[in-house]
Amino acid sequence: MADIIDLSSRFKSGKNLIVISPLEFRKGEWLSGSAILCTREESEKLEAQRRKTPSDKPPITLVPDHITLDGGYHYTCLSLFKFREDEKRMRRLYRLAGLMECITRAPSPVLRTDLVRRFFKIINEEREKLDVSWKGNVRRFLLPLRTEHYHPAVFIDTVSSAQSLKELLAGIETETNSQFDILAASYVIYVPGSFHKL
Repeated sequence: MADIIDLSSRFKSGKNLIVISPLEFRKGEWLSGSAILCTREESEKLEAQRRKTPSDKPPITLVPDHITLDGGYHYTCLSLFKFREDEKRMRRLYRLAGLMECITRAPSPVLRTDLVRRFFKIINEEREKLDVSWKGNVRRFLLPLRTEHYHPAVFIDTVSSAQSLKELLAGIETETNSQFDILAASYVIYVPGSFHKL
């Protein structure tokens, strides 16, 4: 069994910390709209400024280098936040995002056969079990990671090289778990006030 790593000394909590693990979510200073994804280094700069700012002043004058999580990313982030206390469900949700990504941007020869029906059935069953959905004309589902952490071609190559449905599903699970681990280790998600109602 793996050793438990205490992260509490590594990351400063602050008043805006919602949850530190499995993914770190923090309260943003805005009430509605999209969440943002930033690296831990950018988050540390922002939190250092927040700690130095007197409580009677607006805490943010620095906008960290970030990626706005809108479109399909918004619904993925919203669902991850909804399951923030349950790592297994978060990973299932992220795997589902990977399955959805196969339909829109990661072509697989396996899905050019009658196995596509079974693939859609797997997606629909998992969406129902998790009670999640993506709304609108969505093309991206997996959160965008910096290429120095994970190159998007890795996922696409894994999907396109699968020779069977079993291999495709195993590859998606491996790659989405890898991406989830990178998100946990290297990123912080700041969410608007509207997320707190979940």
